[in-house]
Amino acid sequence: MTLGERIKIILSERNIKQVDFASTLGVSANYVNQLVNEKKLNISDTLAKLIEETYGYSVQWIITGEGEKNSTPSLSAAKIEFLKKIQKMPDDEVAALLAFANSLDSVKKSLGMDDKK
Repeated sequence: MTLGERIKIILSERNIKQVDFASTLGVSANYVNQLVNEKKLNISDTLAKLIEETYGYSVQWIITGEGEKNSTPSLSAAKIEFLKKIQKMPDDEVAALLAFANSLDSVKKSLGMDDKK
């Protein structure tokens, strides 16, 4: 399986357009198109690591096609979209969201709610 085919799998499984994938990773849409169409046959370890951190596909699988495909449990589309928005926020807004999440945890604990998801 080629790198282009592996990138197509990621796009398909995550239901992501090439332009959105490129934007999230900080590369041009043209670059992603060249990868998908096999005009570029390899990517940097840094970009592979960014894909792993963002979408959960292992660096080894991205680069070579070998090993486990997923490095982490899959994130839902909603969580991925939320993470994209967080990446664009200034630090003070992220701090506010973190405070909200922490307060939500406190409320759930006080109500005896289980935090399994």
